[in-house]
Amino acid sequence: NFHSCVSDIFHTLKPLGLVGENSPTAICGHSLGGRIALQYTHTLQTLAARDHDIQTPKQTWILDSVPGTPDPSVHHVLKAISSIPLPIPCKSTLTETLMSEYKMNKAIAMWIASNLKGKNGEHDWVFDLDIANELVDNFADQNFDTMIHEITSGSSGRALESTIQLVMAGRNKEWKEDIVSSLRSIPTFGDSFHMHKLENAGHWVHVDAVNELTQLMVDGLSNTRR
Repeated sequence: NFHSCVSDIFHTLKPLGLVGENSPTAICGHSLGGRIALQYTHTLQTLAARDHDIQTPKQTWILDSVPGTPDPSVHHVLKAISSIPLPIPCKSTLTETLMSEYKMNKAIAMWIASNLKGKNGEHDWVFDLDIANELVDNFADQNFDTMIHEITSGSSGRALESTIQLVMAGRNKEWKEDIVSSLRSIPTFGDSFHMHKLENAGHWVHVDAVNELTQLMVDGLSNTRR
């Protein structure tokens, strides 16, 4: 679940010495990663209420992570890849299979194929399919709006420690008006919670609008210091 992912981040940072005063000043995640970044900051802020040696990120960047349950296409993808027999001969074979038998567009099929590992005609997934399915089921359990409010208002247990920057892809149709309105109704919107829209970007904002995203993050992070 998301809490396990947060634990993975802790265990990655600790041997690198990136804890305490050396903790990262910001965390950024895209899509599922954005939800994990949100969970990470919320968890740290809650723990920091009891242990002042814990440092909460000053900024949390969430890149095109839409609140709520995942789009039905996510379940379609997981069902498709779960039905493909292993080992898989090669990436090109997988791409063609996903396009012809599962009616996926080429971009999605190629992205899925990039998640293979192996050689000599024997490839497997780089991720655990069971865990992937469990994480998707965990989407509905995360109270996205409430967590943003608690982080940016300090109501999770400690004075204000972190601002949140939510970047939306203008061409991502999952950003329904009711979702956007709900986010804008969060009391800290426009203060410690900011929303940005990259009009010409699809879900892969870091590819479709790399220059605009980079400038946005440089401007936002330039004044962030411990």
